[in-house]
Amino acid sequence: MLTLRRETDYALQMLKVLHKSKGQVMSLNEIAQKTKVSFLFLQKIARKLRLANIIDAHQGVAGGYQLALDPKKITLRKVVEAMEGECCILNCLDKTKKIECCNPAQTCELKTKMGKLNKKIVKMLDDVKLTDI
Repeated sequence: MLTLRRETDYALQMLKVLHKSKGQVMSLNEIAQKTKVSFLFLQKIARKLRLANIIDAHQGVAGGYQLALDPKKITLRKVVEAMEGECCILNCLDKTKKIECCNPAQTCELKTKMGKLNKKIVKMLDDVKLTDI
């Protein structure tokens, strides 16, 4: 079954809270209280979202996090890939892993058909914006 990891679910919850804050900087403690997600787990999530340029981090007494992009430009695909890596339903479709097809001597029909399915799934993830969730 294709499922998103809990980390991705919590990342989406965090992003929804930041979206509702209307651009105000929020501390991780505030986000943890609103989402009921562990502060330590949110730290790990925030780091990945920051590295993907989805959120901005501000240090200091009034520091915290806010969205780095317009919520209409944050796609479900961008979040999933920030948290889980490239969206691929087969390992051999993941260009970042450079995994050979199971039988490189032949053209893999499964890879071809699954590649088409993978493109459709990625398109669907691209079509869902943070504002739609």
